[in-house]
Amino acid sequence: MSMTVTELPHKEQALFRSALKLYEASQYKKGLKVSEQILKKFPDHGETLSVKGMFLAHLERKEEGYELMERGLKINPQSSISWHVYGLVCRSDKKYVQAIKCYEEALKADSENMHILREVASLYVQMRQYSKAVECREKLTAMNPFFPSFWLGLATAHHMNGRYDLAIKVISAHELGNNQPPLDKYMISELSLYKNWLIELNGDYQQALEHLKEIRPQIVDITGWKEKKARLLLKADRKEAAATAFQDLLERNSENDDYITGYMECNGLDMKCDEDQDAVLEVIGTLQQQFPSSNRLRFLPLMYSTGDNFAVAAESLAKYALRKGIPSLFSSVRVLYADKAKGAALGTLIESCATQIRDTKRFNDSTDDEPASVLLWCNYYLAQHYDYYGDHERALTLIEEAIRSSPKTIEPYMIKARILKHAGDFRGARDTMDYARQQDVGDRYLTTKFIKYMLRVDEVDEAEKTYLLFVNEDAPHKIQEIVNMQATWYMNERGHAYRRMGDIGRALKHYHQAISVFDTYQDDQYDFHQYSVRKVTLRSYIDILEWEATVYENPAYQTAARAAAECYLELADRKASCNTFVPIEIEKDDKPLTRNGSAQQGQHNLAAGVGETKVYDVEKDPNGTKFVESDNLAEALKLAEHLESVAASNPDTHVLAFEVHLRMQKYFLVLKAINALKAIDATHPALPSMVVRLSQALDTDESFAAALKVPLRAQLAKSFGAVDITTGTAESIDSVLAAAKSMLAMGNGDQAAALLVQTPEAKYAEGRTLLKLLEAKRLLAKSGADESTQAAFGATAKTVFPLATCF
Repeated sequence: MSMTVTELPHKEQALFRSALKLYEASQYKKGLKVSEQILKKFPDHGETLSVKGMFLAHLERKEEGYELMERGLKINPQSSISWHVYGLVCRSDKKYVQAIKCYEEALKADSENMHILREVASLYVQMRQYSKAVECREKLTAMNPFFPSFWLGLATAHHMNGRYDLAIKVISAHELGNNQPPLDKYMISELSLYKNWLIELNGDYQQALEHLKEIRPQIVDITGWKEKKARLLLKADRKEAAATAFQDLLERNSENDDYITGYMECNGLDMKCDEDQDAVLEVIGTLQQQFPSSNRLRFLPLMYSTGDNFAVAAESLAKYALRKGIPSLFSSVRVLYADKAKGAALGTLIESCATQIRDTKRFNDSTDDEPASVLLWCNYYLAQHYDYYGDHERALTLIEEAIRSSPKTIEPYMIKARILKHAGDFRGARDTMDYARQQDVGDRYLTTKFIKYMLRVDEVDEAEKTYLLFVNEDAPHKIQEIVNMQATWYMNERGHAYRRMGDIGRALKHYHQAISVFDTYQDDQYDFHQYSVRKVTLRSYIDILEWEATVYENPAYQTAARAAAECYLELADRKASCNTFVPIEIEKDDKPLTRNGSAQQGQHNLAAGVGETKVYDVEKDPNGTKFVESDNLAEALKLAEHLESVAASNPDTHVLAFEVHLRMQKYFLVLKAINALKAIDATHPALPSMVVRLSQALDTDESFAAALKVPLRAQLAKSFGAVDITTGTAESIDSVLAAAKSMLAMGNGDQAAALLVQTPEAKYAEGRTLLKLLEAKRLLAKSGADESTQAAFGATAKTVFPLATCF
């Protein structure tokens, strides 16, 4: 028969309680010894076994720890402590669904355990189970209605569950209670604004305005209060008062787009409506007179004007920026280049300005000579203008002129590096960016750009050595510190470099490091479920929860996940063709990666830190062996399925899902991926080849039931009819690349090569970019084309990008 804690002798009960206190103090080794001391006398005490398993799990002996916890539960399945302990370990290991189940079992035995209720309430919010979170926090509030964290947590749970009226009732019932502990002025201010927000969300704008007026003396965040007032007045259709409120906000910050847009709405204008453009320009002109120093108001007329009005506004902005020497002028107006007429007009305008300065040293409408720097910034802008349109030689000529006129100005060197990169001279771009960095080695932005340029020429060791400039000298483990900085751009670029070098293991390692950054973002919100409520930062807390719902939509995550999945597919293909990839070992005598010391010292400092013996995660698998030796298709499937759930609107997601499911012979899911891609873009260049590959797979796979092939073929015929893999390849380089990839997958290397050698030709000029030609070069090499064919391709590509050194 199992024995509970209360049935232990008094001495062992005291030891058990001390073990729990040692866990709370994170003294796991001492706690393990105490639990073992109890088990010597009572080896089958289930709760002590569970506690011992918990300590082992936190001492990196997880498998043994889980076994002991499960054994403890078998001995005493009704124990609240055993289930609670199991839940704590699952929560620590990010197994949130399993942790919730454990906590729910624990509550069956101890339904009023406040600690368990608080923890499971946070887990419900973590997993977005808001209705359960409401139930749990209602219990907590009933148990202790005078504890602010409980009723505030209940209010936020109602908020996220869409019951704003109930959230308002909870706050109203508790905020003025006599037995409530006092809140400081910042907490009172935040709580008041949060309640006002709830009233607004509930749709009662007039009541929200009255409440806002009442709470004014309590508010610390004055700007937030004024923003709320302006927005509420506008929603309540009190446009004249709203206009005054937005005017007040503009006096505080005339660069804020929301204030400008709100002021326009007060005047009955929609900035996105073409019919309102003239009136919008008139109002912007009025605002410019009131706020002449506002850069945003100076730029907005360019967005909404055309023809002569655009020319006048553009000239005013350009001359102001050129005289001030604002390097970001092109970046600011680049959005206008989506309109070809405006892009051409801007180029013509700056050309005219440059000509005037060269000829007369002044603008036509000026009587005073302009500073010599004006011509520098004209050339600086024009270099970016011609680079945008692909005229790299003209762009280089202009930027060289800018450099000669001011050799110590750093910005022109950066633009020269960018032009060389776009022109295909990656080595020249790297060297130019290095020169720019050397002019100001303390500039972190320049160093970051230089690291990127080094990685693009596959100088991974030198890039890491430079990146260490960002790491403190006394960091115990410098490489781990790099990972902890969560620089996803660095992880992805390094992964791309290793992938180009053929080191798939290390590429996967760095892609997974980037992926883990976003997993950390997702996991870290757990700490805020109690912290934010306790500190009454409720508005920010709700913003965090809403942001977390979109965290995986970040392009850096999607890039890393797709690249990792493609690496797994490559590994699976190599295994299928008996050409298994072997992880590349790190050479021990590499260059030192620390700033000082010999190679041996550098390796020591990086691997373990000075006097440090701890083995960090980053060094446990330096070659990425565990990724290479994993079930490659299963890992690719995990990534593809997650992308389907978080990035379903991205066509690349469904192309990847197609590739994974096709290799796993899940043909209905293959068809689902094809249909999903068609729904997004019925003219996507990959669609024809995807249909052909599925048809071929159905024809050749004898293991797939014939009866199931019939509906698949019928659906393909109904949706796509007769499709040829070369559909669209006569006009679109994207179609050529998609068809070539499919031909290679089907083993038709010669046909793929015949298509790829044509990609530099003039008929593909419209979509022919450097990156697409580099992809064609990679596929051509993969097709097994002979050296002469590859050389001919390179020669033709050089006619398109004459400055390129990558062909």
